[in-house]
Amino acid sequence: MDFLEEFSSYNSPLMLKQFFRKFPNQLRLQNQIMLLLLLSTIIPVSIVGLYGISSSTNTLSEVAKQQLEAESAKEAKNINAFLDGVSDDVLFLSKIPPIQGIIRARAGGGVDPQGNSSYDAWIKQLQTTFSAMMEQKPHYMQLRYIDEQGNELVRVDSDGTNIKVIPKAELQNKADRPYFSDTMKLPVGGLYVSPVNLNQERGQIERPFKPVIRYATPIFDSQGQNRGIAIANVFANQFIKPFKEDNQQADDKNKYKGKENFLVNQQGYYISHPNPKKEWGFEFGNNEKLEKDYSQEVAKQILSNQQGFIDKGDYLFSYHKVDPSPKQPEFLVAIYKVPKDSVFAAINSFKIVAILIILVSLAVVLPLGIYRARQLVNLIKQLVNGISTSSLQTFSTIEQQERVANQQAASVNETTTTMDELKASCRQSSEQAKAAAVAAQQALALAQKGTQAVGETLEGMFTLENKVGAIAEQIVNLSEQASQIAMISQIVSDLANQTNMLALNSSVEAVRAGEYGKGFAVVANEIRRLSDQSQKSAEKINLLVSNIQKAINSTVMVTEEGTKTVKTGVQIAQNTDQAFAGVAKAVNHMVFNNQQISLNLKQQLDAIQQVVEAMNNINKGAKETATGISQTRWGTEQLNKAARTLKQMV
Repeated sequence: MDFLEEFSSYNSPLMLKQFFRKFPNQLRLQNQIMLLLLLSTIIPVSIVGLYGISSSTNTLSEVAKQQLEAESAKEAKNINAFLDGVSDDVLFLSKIPPIQGIIRARAGGGVDPQGNSSYDAWIKQLQTTFSAMMEQKPHYMQLRYIDEQGNELVRVDSDGTNIKVIPKAELQNKADRPYFSDTMKLPVGGLYVSPVNLNQERGQIERPFKPVIRYATPIFDSQGQNRGIAIANVFANQFIKPFKEDNQQADDKNKYKGKENFLVNQQGYYISHPNPKKEWGFEFGNNEKLEKDYSQEVAKQILSNQQGFIDKGDYLFSYHKVDPSPKQPEFLVAIYKVPKDSVFAAINSFKIVAILIILVSLAVVLPLGIYRARQLVNLIKQLVNGISTSSLQTFSTIEQQERVANQQAASVNETTTTMDELKASCRQSSEQAKAAAVAAQQALALAQKGTQAVGETLEGMFTLENKVGAIAEQIVNLSEQASQIAMISQIVSDLANQTNMLALNSSVEAVRAGEYGKGFAVVANEIRRLSDQSQKSAEKINLLVSNIQKAINSTVMVTEEGTKTVKTGVQIAQNTDQAFAGVAKAVNHMVFNNQQISLNLKQQLDAIQQVVEAMNNINKGAKETATGISQTRWGTEQLNKAARTLKQMV
């Protein structure tokens, strides 16, 4: 219902275009499956049905055409064969001896000079011949011999059963009839064929109707003089009747429902029609003809061609011309008409069957399809729910990993900052150690000068006292610097401990990170190892500083003794040489220790540099890990979104 309401809300072509563009997304998966199932059922059956209907229509149309053409040709052939037989009979009768005997007897005053037969004998013999032919061929209605004046000399009538010789008193003059005058104009062997019409007696149409066709030929004597005509009136029902019988047989056999056979003359008037009221329109002055019932185009085509087939409107027409005498304008046309509905009745049945097949297919396939579609949709729903739940869990886990990675990155940044500070402190300690070494070397030089100046000690005792005081001050400064070195060493040791703890924490977090934290764990182990080395170096520095402190303390004591010696004068001066030698040795030892401290600080600085580089690598790896986790999070969000979309579709 929502779908229909949404469709009705689109009231412009653009909005309708947008609607149909979104239409596949508006259908649920189940509805799409049902639509696809419906189309896959209807389309193949419809294509097969349409192809079958088209093929069957063409085939039936061709079969109907061939059959109608064959029937019309057969009927025309039968009519022509019948009429050819009549023409042969008339020509035969014109040459029989009785007619020539009558001609000779009339010319001889009533007696035939060739056989001395009388006129009446030849008349009787001709009557017998006519009667015999009519008895043998009952389709003849009249056989007559008419002289050149139009008088009937011999006439034999038949109603198809009874044969009657017309007596002389009842014979008529037919000089005014067209068939007489037209036949008299023909040459020897010429043949006149009248139009098919209704027989008339004494100017009135005979009832019941008797359709007739007349065949006549002129008769000549031995000198070539025209002596009248021989004429045969033929029952036209002999070839008209099969049309009516064929119509009845078609209805009885149910061959083609509505099939009709016509026989028309050259003007299109019906000679034979299933509806008798339409027949013989030209005899009664009405307009019941082919052109009235059908189009002028159809009538013209039928009446102007020898034969053919017409597919026009709702009917199929097959026609064939019957031309009894090609030299005369009169002819007949045998027409067969069949309604297309009758020809294609089987196609209509096939259409019904095809529709029933479609309906049955839908009735069988749709319930099964609905059942299977629901099963499939339920399965997809379960899969979608599983995917959605898994994606949510994965998303939550990735968020947690992202937070941990960010924390690790922050810790690494802090560690890097601390190591940078430690590096700067170590560099400063190294510089101070170098300065202490320089000062020790200077003290050694002074001690050497003091030894050389022992002889002058007595004279410069006061000066020496001042110098000793200066030395005492330098020693105090050196003691303070040694204390600072001890403090720096302690700081390095503490930083090493803190670095070790951070490395341990990083290892634990790397283990938690799983596959993504393996590289981070390796770096953490390297940091821990460097931290241990730094701690050991710091311990060594503490030991060296302790020794330096002891040496400084000893120097202070010696200085104090030197001061006392100065006060005592020469006695102490004698021991000054020895004391200065000890000072030189101690200072030399201090120089050596300061050099060792400087070397150790340099090594520690290098180690810290390596730690800083390692921490930078760890920081870079942590950033890459965070980026990968962010990408994974984005992919998980997309998967979750796709799952929700699929869930909505289902």
